[in-house]
Amino acid sequence: MIFKVTPKPRYVEVSAEGREGFVTFPTYLPGSYVIRELERNLVDIEGVRVSKNKFYVKENFKYRMYAASKDQREAISTQDYLFINPPAVFPFQDKKERYCIKILIDWPISTTLKKEGDYFCADDYETFIDSPIQASPNLKRIVIDDHHEISTIDELDVSQIRPLIREIDNEMGSPERYIFFFRRSDRNYGGIEHLDSSAIVVNWERSELSQLLAHEYFHRWNVRKFRPKDMELNLETEGYSELLWFAEGITDYVAWYFATKTGSVNPDDSGKYVANALSKLTFPGAKKTSLAEASRTTWIKYYRQDENFLNSSVSYYEGGLLVGLLLDIKLRQRGGSIFEIFRNIPERYTFHDIDRYLKSRGIDELEEMIYSPSSIILDFLKEQLTVSLVDEGSQYFGVILEGNRVVYVEDNSPADSAGLMPQDLIVGVNGASRSLEVKEARLIVNREGRLIEMTLRPGRSPGHKVKVTIDGPKFLGIKEIQGTSTINII
Repeated sequence: MIFKVTPKPRYVEVSAEGREGFVTFPTYLPGSYVIRELERNLVDIEGVRVSKNKFYVKENFKYRMYAASKDQREAISTQDYLFINPPAVFPFQDKKERYCIKILIDWPISTTLKKEGDYFCADDYETFIDSPIQASPNLKRIVIDDHHEISTIDELDVSQIRPLIREIDNEMGSPERYIFFFRRSDRNYGGIEHLDSSAIVVNWERSELSQLLAHEYFHRWNVRKFRPKDMELNLETEGYSELLWFAEGITDYVAWYFATKTGSVNPDDSGKYVANALSKLTFPGAKKTSLAEASRTTWIKYYRQDENFLNSSVSYYEGGLLVGLLLDIKLRQRGGSIFEIFRNIPERYTFHDIDRYLKSRGIDELEEMIYSPSSIILDFLKEQLTVSLVDEGSQYFGVILEGNRVVYVEDNSPADSAGLMPQDLIVGVNGASRSLEVKEARLIVNREGRLIEMTLRPGRSPGHKVKVTIDGPKFLGIKEIQGTSTINII
């Protein structure tokens, strides 16, 4: 298919040429583990709708797509900027045929698609939608090295990013050209990986970017080259995998490892990052949910987190990071490293492929860590790191506040027994307007506009504030790392 795109403020107008028949707009896009109903932005089309995302069209047809999303998973078009994540804009017919696009503007254009005259092309639809397009009269190219660059309209210091990329390439092999599409915004959307690029959108206040860029860059191997066998690419329904703890969590560990090793992140922040991940394993959700289950239910749990998430589930990102830390320590004790896993598993891998290799190196506990409640990972790490729960046994209520508003109530805690609910607004403590302290308190709570009185009595904390010490010289080549978690549960 051939697409000619005319960008307008808030819209892109597309003239398409294909075959008479059905076209399908994706509802799901690679790299984002949730159905996004991308066709929702279609404003009008020369065709007949046959389902929510399928249309019958003539050989040549036009359509218009609303493009005002700040999220780099979709598309935005302004008077001086264009960014398109192709599955958010372009439909498909035969996924195996060639797809080409022509952008009808005279701005500089950046993409990993192959340039053919005035067109940018890919040999199949999967490659086509894995290639973002960015354009602006203000577009600039910031060179990292001979193979890597940043395409952006903003300023960015690459001095801390350069050694990270070099270290990853040294382990995994130097790749071909790679582009980071980067933009500042008033929202922090993080990143999304592509085969030869990644797209990053962060807020203006975010200064530390090296670990985020390293995470997306390592996805070039873990998820793009090496992919869970059960992670099928279906552009109309979500795919289910038990291995997101490996695809995402191990990637996060690698990003943390290199950011720490190269000094791109200072040791205090690095230690705090691990301590916060460990702290999440002390909550009720980690005592009932395995990393395999957290991976499988990402569509309805992790990507739709509510105020009860810490009671009901666990992050496969953070749990996988901690599994990566443990495996790397153990493999280095045996003269190897976590990167050996990628040299000893097939490109479409299963859990048993990973487990089989680790068992060949004398590491037998992976199945227990992944399929048991994930709190068990904390027990395994205590054998390798110095970990303490500094608030264990201290008085607490089991509540997290933002200002005076309740945002989390721990199951079976004093706050739970007293009847506190998320979104309750504490307007009075012991007859006055004051902050909540951990001692018996008479509360006046505003709940849905009604004033409710209750008494809150402290109990004993199971321990959520984690202090960790990591012996850096053993595997990072730097001094000891310490960190204390910052999750403030009263």
